Amino acid sequence: MSEEKYILFLQEHENDDPERLLLSAARWPGIDVRRAARNIQARRKMREKVPFWHAHPKLEYPGSLPLEQCSSEITARYKQDFVPNGSRVADLTGGLGVDSWALAQRASEMHYCERNPELCAAARHNFAVLDVPIQVHEGDGLAWLREMPGRFDLIYLDPARRDRTARRVYDIADCEPDLLAVKTDLLNRAGRVLAKISPMADISRTLGQFPETRALHVVTVGGEVKELLLLLEPGPSPTEPLLVAVDGPHRLAFRPSEEPAAAVHYTESIGRYLFQPSKALLKAGAFRLLSERFGIAKLAPSTHLYTSDETVPEFPGKRFTVEAVFDWNKASIRLLQERFDRLELTALNFPLGTEALRARLGIAAGGDRHLFAATLSDKRKQLILCQP
Repeated sequence: MSEEKYILFLQEHENDDPERLLLSAARWPGIDVRRAARNIQARRKMREKVPFWHAHPKLEYPGSLPLEQCSSEITARYKQDFVPNGSRVADLTGGLGVDSWALAQRASEMHYCERNPELCAAARHNFAVLDVPIQVHEGDGLAWLREMPGRFDLIYLDPARRDRTARRVYDIADCEPDLLAVKTDLLNRAGRVLAKISPMADISRTLGQFPETRALHVVTVGGEVKELLLLLEPGPSPTEPLLVAVDGPHRLAFRPSEEPAAAVHYTESIGRYLFQPSKALLKAGAFRLLSERFGIAKLAPSTHLYTSDETVPEFPGKRFTVEAVFDWNKASIRLLQERFDRLELTALNFPLGTEALRARLGIAAGGDRHLFAATLSDKRKQLILCQP
């Protein structure tokens, strides 16, 4: 089978059902249909997750789990900011290699380590196709590091968040390798260590466990927190670590002590604009601080919505134009039911949750309006009708 014929088959059947291709494999005696079906299935996921890789049909994908666990192109490229130009970098938990590929574009010497032989073989092939000079090392990354001479400018690792039964784990100590157990060895060999930890990790507890933390980045993609990136450097931090909430082009950086000290303004009325913070901000714990930084009023201590008569284009989250505000009563419910057959709904600090509110209103999801149900600082329950 020629590689050219295989690639042509892959492209011609990219939108076909891989299972049906396998059942009809006899129709193409000169094609490795099993290989093609596996890569067609993988490329569908990579089309959105890592579009640069999707543009290269010659890449190989050894299985579905590495695809699930690999970084997106957005988060992989974000990590490039941690790499000094011309530096020596090691990725100790290489996996599919997306992070190594991104880091290598800033490094002068890039090392990829991976225990799984199939992933290593795919990485060697893929890095050659992508034309990135990455040295691939098969075996345990920590054992390889002990044998390597010299220091690194950056060591990166993404500890596995599944146990031996493939069950998901979230605590740092339950991941493999245990970052708490190996951090001293890593910091003895590198100017900085960047670790990708579970998005479910408790930030306050994590900072307490790692006094070497210089920054913790909360990275949101598509409205969801996808990665927590823990940046460590040798020795206890001389200052408070920096918390960085990232939502697309918007970043908000602050020290943990700034949040409780921030001057927050609560409102008893809704202005022309409503602001909903990104999930990165909520995960990082920036609540009072948003009022002070952007000059906007918070609806209530436990209602994480903000309002102003002036728009704030740089606000790291969603921005809405307020059309109307209703008190929470039967008359308002009837009016909304008469006017709308579809509404996007969000209940925040409200007696009913979002789904219970939808059931009470009897209005389907969708449309170009968003209705927030929230409690204000004077305890009034209000419905806020907005346009994005």
